[in-house]
Amino acid sequence: MCSTPLRVAVDAYLMFLETNLLDPKIFPSAKSLEEEAIREIGKLVSNPEAAGYITSGGTEGNIVALWVARKLLKRKNVVAPSSAHYSVIKACDLQQLELTYAALDETYRASVDSIMENVNKKTLAIVATAGTTTLGLVDPIKEIAEIARDFGCFFHVDASFGGFVLPFIQGAPPWDFSVDSVSSITADPHKMGLAPIPAGSILFREKSWLEAIKSDAPYLNKSSPTLLGTRSGASAAAVWALLNSLGYEGYQKIIKRCMDLTRKLADGIQRIDGLDLVVEPELNIVAAKSDVLNLRDVCEKLQAKGWLVSMSSQPPSIRLVVMPHHDPEHINSFLVDLNECLEELT
Repeated sequence: MCSTPLRVAVDAYLMFLETNLLDPKIFPSAKSLEEEAIREIGKLVSNPEAAGYITSGGTEGNIVALWVARKLLKRKNVVAPSSAHYSVIKACDLQQLELTYAALDETYRASVDSIMENVNKKTLAIVATAGTTTLGLVDPIKEIAEIARDFGCFFHVDASFGGFVLPFIQGAPPWDFSVDSVSSITADPHKMGLAPIPAGSILFREKSWLEAIKSDAPYLNKSSPTLLGTRSGASAAAVWALLNSLGYEGYQKIIKRCMDLTRKLADGIQRIDGLDLVVEPELNIVAAKSDVLNLRDVCEKLQAKGWLVSMSSQPPSIRLVVMPHHDPEHINSFLVDLNECLEELT
């Protein structure tokens, strides 16, 4: 779910390779770039006043979101759909929180009814996903936000993948800070943002919430509201460079191209006997299922032809992610080989 970073991002990364965001006194320019990058990401998620920082990725962001929630509310239970990223398990395990899984509905999105059944006054947080890892689906954020509001719990949206896709899709479902009661959002520039790894982000609706996790660093005579201590300014510089060089229109063109290729791939799969789509693609992820074939055999055949694809178990399917480095020839060639693989197996 990552792509070749743009040259401008690599150049910026290398320029700030030796900087440390923990010490803005020595590296003030790196800190300024991080603050500006967060403001720009905040604009993309409908809250230019959102507070946060550049993380190592979605796992760190999800951990920090629940850390802040625990500090604010002093509760123990977290409710998340079974499609939530496995980093939510890590976040709960590290903080000794109780994770309750809600069911999915018939469309493989979080079931609002199931979440409602599992949330109570002891619930610390609800976690939903805007761009599930397996299928690229957006959970019903608006409806879940209403539950979070009614029970006074924290509501975290994991948009690690979708955060740099959904802002550029016309008619995308509500998912960001424009929805009341969304408390925090993760969005990873090193995925569809085209930044070098590592580069994630965590944003909170209220700046004051970060005060809850501040730790003093006596030897620096400062405090820091981050999980990590030393953090390279290179990632912040790369994200800043991308946001300022591509801008909204640049990203919009990239996402449109990916979505066009996604549609081309999905249509091609539907024309192949023995395969069907699990769901209609919402983002640039396509999942193919079969009622007549062993999909592991299909994957092995594809690998023999040079294609590395992943098998998903939720539900059993071949998972394909269309990234900015793909072009129409990749899609055409893959569909030809996929069709040949199925002919060999039937």
